[in-house]
Amino acid sequence: MDKLFGYTLSEARQVIARIRSSLNPGKLSEEQWSLLKDGEEAEGHDRETYAHQIELWSTSHRGGSRPRSSTRFEDTSSYIFTLGGPFVHIESVRRLCGVSAQARKGYGEEGDTDFAFVDGATKRTIENWLGMQSHQITYRPTFIRLSQAPKDLSNASSYPTLGIESTLPQHRMVEVGQVFSPAGNEYPVWYFFYGALMDSETLQGCLGIPDLPRMTPASIHGGTLRTWGRKSKALVDGPAEAQVNGYAFCIQSAEQEEYLRFRETEAYEIVRCRIVLGRESEITSVA
Repeated sequence: MDKLFGYTLSEARQVIARIRSSLNPGKLSEEQWSLLKDGEEAEGHDRETYAHQIELWSTSHRGGSRPRSSTRFEDTSSYIFTLGGPFVHIESVRRLCGVSAQARKGYGEEGDTDFAFVDGATKRTIENWLGMQSHQITYRPTFIRLSQAPKDLSNASSYPTLGIESTLPQHRMVEVGQVFSPAGNEYPVWYFFYGALMDSETLQGCLGIPDLPRMTPASIHGGTLRTWGRKSKALVDGPAEAQVNGYAFCIQSAEQEEYLRFRETEAYEIVRCRIVLGRESEITSVA
C-alpha cells in the first residue's frame, strides 16, 4: 500500500488497520472483485488496496461543495436501472456509492426483474466507476430518469412553505426538539388540490384506489394560481391575504403519494401550507 499510494510505512499501517477494523471493510463485494481480480492484481492491487483506491476516488468526487448549475437538475432526479453485471444485488450499489439505494421487484423483458432506484449523484458514481473498468467490464446499465414532483420538507425549519420565505431565521428551529409539521415521512397526510385534481374520478385514477375519494372543501392562504404552459394551473407564492379554494384529501401512504408525485412530474414541487377545512378547521399540511 505504501508503494501504490505513496504513504509512509506508518501511514500505510494506519490505513490498513482502519480498513480491517471497519464494520464494512471496503466498498467492493466479492462478486465485483472476482470480475476485476486478474487485471488489478497485475497492477499490484489486492482487494483491500483496490477498495481503498475506490474510497479515495469517491471522496475526491463527492466533496461538500454544491454541484454546478449544469448538474443540479440531474442531482435532484431519480433513476431506475436493472440490476446486473457487477451489480447483481443492491448491496453492491450501496457498497460502491455509500448510499441507501432502494431495490424493487418488477417485470422486465426477461420476466421477473430486480430494479435499483438511485439519485443523480449515485448514477454518475456508477458510470464513472464502470468507465474506470472498461477494459475488464463490458456491462453498462440503461438508466431511465423518473420524473416526479420533488418533496424536500426540512426538519430544521418550515422550508418550504407556501407564501413565506421559510429560509429566514424566524422560520428556523428555535429550540431543540422543535417539530415542523408535516414531516417528510409522515402518513397519513392531508393534501390540498386545485385544478384538474379537484375532480374525484381524476384523483381516483391518479392514486390507483378502488373507491372514489371523499374530498373535503378547503382553502389555503398565501398562494395564488398562475397559468402554466398555456393551460395548466400552478399554485405559486402570493400575498398573505390571497386565498385559493379547492378540495383536501388525506393521502394514506407513501405509495399513494408516489403515484401522485409521478403524475405531477418534476414541473411541480410539494410544499407545506395551512389548509382550512370547511369554514373552521385549520391544519398545517402540504399542496
